[in-house]
Amino acid sequence: MRILSLLAVPVFLVACVTACNKQEQPSAPSPEAIAAAKAQQEAKAEQHYAMYEEMLKADNAELALPLGDELIKMYPDSAAAARIRPDIEALREKATTEGESRRMARLWTYQTSPMAGGTQSTATIYQSSDGGANGDQVRLVFRRHSEWGQSVFLYGSEPGFTCAKNCRVTMTFDGGSATSMEGSIPPTGEPAIFIEEDKAFIAKAGKAKTVDIEVAEKGKPPRTLHYEVGGFDPDKFLPLEKK
Repeated sequence: MRILSLLAVPVFLVACVTACNKQEQPSAPSPEAIAAAKAQQEAKAEQHYAMYEEMLKADNAELALPLGDELIKMYPDSAAAARIRPDIEALREKATTEGESRRMARLWTYQTSPMAGGTQSTATIYQSSDGGANGDQVRLVFRRHSEWGQSVFLYGSEPGFTCAKNCRVTMTFDGGSATSMEGSIPPTGEPAIFIEEDKAFIAKAGKAKTVDIEVAEKGKPPRTLHYEVGGFDPDKFLPLEKK
């Protein structure tokens, strides 16, 4: 009898362990629970999609893109993600273009103010490089003055620019073929050089993304000034009636 009782102990322990293991195993979710969880995820995805769609309607690709990327990452199997996925790369390209346009627009400064007995309207942009050891930054200025009319000039630092007697300023638009326009040095001594063909220059700059202008400065080696002019807004360069 003692032997039988001792043998019964391990059998009892095995039965207990088996029963405990069965209790620890989680039960599989029911089809209803799975459907409810999926419906909840779909609802959250649709809420996210509503914000994404709002940015699209506002024609703001830069804000719509991160919302779309986030939706696809968080709810990859949702109906909303399926709607977004075919167009997300085109949206990414548009957002990049918009961002570049906004960046270039911020390079320009516009101002209208009293000046020398009249009113002056200017659109100004600095060269893209910092000037380095070869010289200071040079501004490209479009100006309209109620008495002096319209002009285009580069404005740098002392001692200013040099130019031949029959002054020509060489430039390229969007990396194309070099062209030259008539230039002049102001007789009043300011560190500037005028591009006398102002209408032609503004028309070309208004259609270009970049313009490179070759200049010679007093006491310095010649250099080429690079301007990212693609963000120019002609509506902000106000017209003025000449007195």
